[in-house]
Amino acid sequence: MLISTDTIWLGLLGNPLGHSLSPLMHNATLKYLGINALYLPFTVPGERIGDAVRAIPALNLRGVNVTIPFKEAVIPFLDELSPEAQACRAVNVIANQQGKLVGYNTDGQGFIAALQEAKAAVPENVLILGAGGAARALVFALAKEGAKTFYLLDREENRARELARALGSFYQGVEARPLLMSEDTFQQISAQAGMIVNCTPVGMSPHDDVSPVESLNEVRPGTVLADVIYHPLSTRLLQMGAARGLVTINGVAMFVRQGALTLKLLLGLEPPLEFMGEVVYNQLKQTGSNPY
Repeated sequence: MLISTDTIWLGLLGNPLGHSLSPLMHNATLKYLGINALYLPFTVPGERIGDAVRAIPALNLRGVNVTIPFKEAVIPFLDELSPEAQACRAVNVIANQQGKLVGYNTDGQGFIAALQEAKAAVPENVLILGAGGAARALVFALAKEGAKTFYLLDREENRARELARALGSFYQGVEARPLLMSEDTFQQISAQAGMIVNCTPVGMSPHDDVSPVESLNEVRPGTVLADVIYHPLSTRLLQMGAARGLVTINGVAMFVRQGALTLKLLLGLEPPLEFMGEVVYNQLKQTGSNPY
């Protein structure tokens, strides 16, 4: 591809970004589709996130993805939010619409699509580990699909409490219980959950050998165990779940689906989902990730 003034620029804002396969997946897809565009990673110091967002129209970027830890922090610098982003107060896509910056969230849609792909039903009771940007998107999407009770565990109880208030005020009839994350609390609550989702970065490469919880001994058979982490393919948490015979879902399907929605939003095209999934799986297998 010849880079020129006609090249479309896309990007990713986050910190750290060494683990991210977004540039690989998107650039391979753009090349496959014959589109004159490049997707670049931008590692942003925390105190400079406002500068980075303001640079999007200045540099004529078509748009960017947003990842850890900026999904909530970017909101004050945007001109408008989509209904999904407004509801969950988390953004993972920023579109530059002729200088107006609009925030979207495709994480929730991506997760629901991953559940459907795995033929996993949304239960009434859901336990969420973490209350950050990914968790915010997922709980709102799960509530929309019929989940009624949420246990929100976070190392910062105030963050879990704020998310519980937001969810409860948006969806009438939904009960959200904020709890301080501890091993004892997890063990007590996990037996009541029909689904457990890790929305923390604990277990993400290169820290493949750690898990956000020590055991799944109290989890009921048939419980769905999901991890939003996609690198490695099988986190320590998912390995523990597979050993107990739980239904396990890794983060690849969600990652690919939200990435496809990103390209649809920013470029107005129908992305090749199968090709995008192959790119990610092949890379993870080549780098020694442990598929199950």
